[in-house]
Amino acid sequence: MPKSALIIGAGLGGLLCGRLLSRKGWDVTLLEADEKPGGVLKSFLWEGIPCECGFHSVGGLGPGEALEKIFRPLGLMELPWYKADADEGFPFLRLNAATEEEIRHITGPYTQSTWRLKGGGSTLVEELTKGLKINTGNKVVKIENQSVTCQNERSFKADVTVSSLSPDLTFSLLQDHVRPAYLKRLARMEKGPSIFTVHCLLEPDCVPWQSGDIFLDGQLMLHFGEPGTHLLELLCFGRGRAEEMIARAKTRLPGLVVRKYHTLTSAGYGYIKHSRADYIAPATPLPWLFLTGQNLGLHGILGTAVSALNTCKCIES
Repeated sequence: MPKSALIIGAGLGGLLCGRLLSRKGWDVTLLEADEKPGGVLKSFLWEGIPCECGFHSVGGLGPGEALEKIFRPLGLMELPWYKADADEGFPFLRLNAATEEEIRHITGPYTQSTWRLKGGGSTLVEELTKGLKINTGNKVVKIENQSVTCQNERSFKADVTVSSLSPDLTFSLLQDHVRPAYLKRLARMEKGPSIFTVHCLLEPDCVPWQSGDIFLDGQLMLHFGEPGTHLLELLCFGRGRAEEMIARAKTRLPGLVVRKYHTLTSAGYGYIKHSRADYIAPATPLPWLFLTGQNLGLHGILGTAVSALNTCKCIES
């Protein structure tokens, strides 16, 4: 009989863990609080246009590059990736306290190659959910003795539980005893800021479309939607003001005409790592409970993928 695993959260980290474990014969069930899987990876429709919650481009998908080495064995290189123009640089992704290792990790793959995905993040979600048992609308409210209870009072039990929630949230739901020193260490971790996005519907052909992202003063990122959508996304860390961000974008794109806009605040890049000592292991003090996601180590798509690999290796060791 195959071993069983419960995965809390069907964002990128949870979905990658689910795909890895299921391919090794595990009986995997994912629990997702939202009505749709994907987390910030999924897209949504606004004015009939697909908009991203958090996925824009990835680096290192060329032959033999870092992310390609992870995605190819998982069957993800068959998706409609297309090469984008080189970005201008990545000061936007440098959190206030980012270590040099984090900066190298983020910028390195993009200096090799930059890629976009036709259909955006939802295309990746659609592929990763194939063959997985995903229970949506199941918000976890309690974790106890290898059992997980949801808000709708449904309970699930498995040999191991993997949480892709932030570690502090995971342990706030846990009823089992964990040594106080471990919990105090998590409580001291500093969370990075959220990301504020302004989705702008443009007057057709007011500015030329480009596939590479534009960065202004290390603070504002400009990302065009897919060709023909007349969409421009403006992103900044923390709180932003839509009108001010649009005005700044016009300094770089003088012909920019915004017909209407929509704002969104989404999760950022998890815990800030001041040093290697801030990295969190996937194993916890409980032998059946594991963690995954960008809160553990390096962040972003590549960091989350590496975290999923490490979690699954830890489970099977």
